Amino acid sequence: MITREATIEDWDALLYFFKKVYRANHPLHNKAFWIWQYGDKQYGRSFICVNEKGNIVGHVGANFGGNVAWIINVYLDEECRGKGILGKLYALARQYYPLAATAANKAGLGLYQNMRWIRYYDLVRFVKINPKISNPTLAEVCVSTTIDTSHLSYNKTHYFQQPGLKGIQLLEGSTAVSQPEVSGLRMVDINNIQEAAQEAWDLGFNWIDYITSWNDLKTRQLENLGWQIDSQTVVPWRLNPVVKDYFCNISFLSENPLDNNFIVHRSYSDHGRIGSLPIE
Repeated sequence: MITREATIEDWDALLYFFKKVYRANHPLHNKAFWIWQYGDKQYGRSFICVNEKGNIVGHVGANFGGNVAWIINVYLDEECRGKGILGKLYALARQYYPLAATAANKAGLGLYQNMRWIRYYDLVRFVKINPKISNPTLAEVCVSTTIDTSHLSYNKTHYFQQPGLKGIQLLEGSTAVSQPEVSGLRMVDINNIQEAAQEAWDLGFNWIDYITSWNDLKTRQLENLGWQIDSQTVVPWRLNPVVKDYFCNISFLSENPLDNNFIVHRSYSDHGRIGSLPIE
């Protein structure tokens, strides 16, 4: 078996592999999305294992952010397991940056525990609901709404060039993803917390959220201004489709120690997309 870096010339084989592995309409079934995720060495790379027949039987993706290679989209066919293939694929990613990951399920955490990675604090997702809604319920808050944000359209960074994403920049300077199908505004970088929230309400959004790591001291400001951990609200993390009472439960891990001041941004890894952000 051969392990190597994938290129766009591998697309047909990659698509066949991804369709075996991932649910229907997964972002990786979209060629434009793969190019966005892995087509530019500044932002990410795709590593594959190819068997003797020329078929892809293993894949590891790396998303580059914060001078770290965030490991995502890991899958090996059974014939690959227990043969050191995963280690070879991780080694290819390690040539770019030190390795880290975010994990939201038991299997992922078990994998990194076996590899003796360092587990840090969990990520936190804060939510603020429009104060005009006095007794919020899921059915009332996460409703489809027509909200015109065309005058605020924003795609100046790689994250906001993601296919299907409706990026905006508020007048006060914050950047966010507009998700009117559930009346939500997903904050990416907040400039002024109070002004950003008021602008969101004026536009017609029912709620806003912000995801970061526990050591982000901005969370203290959010708490002081009435933002709540998502599980204390009716707005679930799983919103594509909406899954009631499914909240943010994501761990942050790294292969080697990172600086204590390292803050996990929404654009790192894929925790800010899968299950929460819309992909067309």
